[in-house]
Amino acid sequence: MMNDKIDDHLRFWSNKRGKRVLVSYRLGNNFFATHYKAAKPLLVQGKRIYPEMLDVDAFMEDYERQYEEITRLGQSALWTAEAYPAIPWMEAFFGCDIIAQEESFTAMPFVKDASELDKLKFDMENPWVKKFFEFTIKLNKLSNERFPVGAPILRGQGDTMGALLGQAEFIYVMYEEEEIVRSSLDMITSSFLQIYSELHKKVTVKNKALGFYHIYTPTEGLWFQDDIGALLSPELYRNFILPNEMKICSEYEYNLVHLHPSAFHLLDDILSNDELKAVQINKDLAGPSIKEMLPQMEKVFRSGRPLVIWGDLSIEDINLCYRAFDELSPGLFFNIVKNDFESAKEFNMQLESI
Repeated sequence: MMNDKIDDHLRFWSNKRGKRVLVSYRLGNNFFATHYKAAKPLLVQGKRIYPEMLDVDAFMEDYERQYEEITRLGQSALWTAEAYPAIPWMEAFFGCDIIAQEESFTAMPFVKDASELDKLKFDMENPWVKKFFEFTIKLNKLSNERFPVGAPILRGQGDTMGALLGQAEFIYVMYEEEEIVRSSLDMITSSFLQIYSELHKKVTVKNKALGFYHIYTPTEGLWFQDDIGALLSPELYRNFILPNEMKICSEYEYNLVHLHPSAFHLLDDILSNDELKAVQINKDLAGPSIKEMLPQMEKVFRSGRPLVIWGDLSIEDINLCYRAFDELSPGLFFNIVKNDFESAKEFNMQLESI
């Protein structure tokens, strides 16, 4: 059974259709913070969160419950554990205050202007960094070779700078303080890679997978995102963001970029990165629809890369993708959000007919 799953994942990475629909499920709503009972005391509007407030041992029951649910569901993906995904980890690593909402956590900007950027530093002894790896180490032990352990959402260089400065201010300083912005982005990128390197050292579980997307990788891999791309012109993206994304991808053969439709104007430049292995596109709640995104999806496949589609997808969405890209025999992987186990189980049974 496990070998069959791995074979299907290898076909995905080769941009070839597998024997079955490749799918992973995320049960619950789009607010990941609420999927963990251990986090409930933290979700108080306006509450400042410190790393010592996260009782990692208390979270282990949540991970065990999620693993057992997905195992009973029988998805084709390898359920993967990752440090509590609702925390803005990268922002916290660099000094942002983390403030709770009722269903999520927010990172507050703290760099007043570009002149303060040269004070930024990454420290492996930072309490938030240590808390991140406490999750990693204890999840590795909990796994006992039952499931992989990967990384949660770790914001990319642009998103991290946008969080530190505020997104609008970040756009301004790209024009006004080019050199200090470049050096800061380089430092954040190096820190990002350092985190991944340390994570891979601490995870001893045999099977490897991308966290959050739960996709098997033959060797260690990573994924990244820079949602701030929605606000950038292609020129700014090429000049400031793309070089470091190329560096990130060159470090790991199995890599994936997360993309919202709001950044489709950058797609040609994103795909110009020869080191990029796979692309993930969101079906966002506000649209566009899968049908409306078919031209961009085809562009991904024409570039020779497999595609992950994430969101509250319907059977019609999945059928539409297979019909539209039949001639390309594409590597397609669906990350599906469903409210609860029963709705996911019913959906999974329908997939058997495809």
